[in-house]
Amino acid sequence: MLEPITDEGDLNDVLYADTILTLPNDMLTKVDLMSMANSLEVRTPFLDHNIAEYLFTLPAVYKIDGNMKKKLLQDAFRDILPAELYNRPKHGFEVPLLKWFRRELKSTIEDDLLNDSFVAGQGIFNPEAVRHLKVRLNSSSPGDAPATVWALIVFQYWWKKYFGQ
Repeated sequence: MLEPITDEGDLNDVLYADTILTLPNDMLTKVDLMSMANSLEVRTPFLDHNIAEYLFTLPAVYKIDGNMKKKLLQDAFRDILPAELYNRPKHGFEVPLLKWFRRELKSTIEDDLLNDSFVAGQGIFNPEAVRHLKVRLNSSSPGDAPATVWALIVFQYWWKKYFGQ
């Protein structure tokens, strides 16, 4: 499936890999699940195979530069879209885990699922490593701690439901 990617490849090779890996296994799955959950019919017009095939024939310089991603798309609609759309930060589809962990789920983490004595008594995870993760979660540079904490609390919820108190 990744045959087109070579050592001599360019940005188009990276975009191709993103198209065949990230879109179907991440982004489109999320869109599909959330749209169905809310009874919405969602269309992805830029994923028409004719458009996608044509865009892969264009040089990468048309698509991205040091300051602008989706360059071709933005250039195509610049005359008809409001200028403020071009001067705002990108908004992704990420779940606000860090915000939840620092607010709404803080007591669930500290007092329940990742409580120091619960983790130690459980005997599955290294209590010191879990404590370190919680410290990183509340630091100014949490890194990947939110994703790791999410995986831990999902496991802990499952474990508690089937094996715990």
